[in-house]
Amino acid sequence: MVAFARQAAPVDTMMQRRPASFDLQPDTVVDTLGAEVAPASVLPQQAAATRPAGEPALPQRQLRLEEFFDGRLWADGVVLDRRGKERRRFHVDMQALWQGDWGRLQESYVFDDGQRQRRTWSLRRLSERQGLRRYEATAGDVVGTARASGSGHSLRWNYVLALPMGERVLRVRMDDHMYLLGDKLLLNHTRMLKFGLHVASLVVTFGKP
Repeated sequence: MVAFARQAAPVDTMMQRRPASFDLQPDTVVDTLGAEVAPASVLPQQAAATRPAGEPALPQRQLRLEEFFDGRLWADGVVLDRRGKERRRFHVDMQALWQGDWGRLQESYVFDDGQRQRRTWSLRRLSERQGLRRYEATAGDVVGTARASGSGHSLRWNYVLALPMGERVLRVRMDDHMYLLGDKLLLNHTRMLKFGLHVASLVVTFGKP
């Protein structure tokens, strides 16, 4: 999830249903972070077949947004064109808060060209279905609702992002894959699609202090 030009956020029906006490202080904003994923349960067996004798197996980890995206976080990422050439770099400071099934994520972006942007996500945890964890989210420049599902250490998001391009607004489909690499480290790879064609991608590392 990467922020581009700031846009006025539409009335968020999800946020209207959130708990009345749920809020973050405005001055804590420190500039975005989307469908189903094949269960990651096959990973240990595959790893065991190729792991040298004596090396420990990777620990089983569960990616739960309400656990990882809680409190202060940071992210560093790159924007790549469709040929894989780096186009932009950025750093993100984040503040997240959860109450029950509701989460709020505020992001502050700084790009390598000096541009600064902010985005606020409203997150909701849904009930599991067929062993898959599920979430949905909204943000000012997301068209409709972003939805995610996954199991084990991975989670996949699908949503449409409205990108200002001069005097036009370009709608691009975002295909996000999140992988929990450790208790405080998460990797996100995003493919940006237009008319089903790959036009750009993002690689982002999220961390917790």
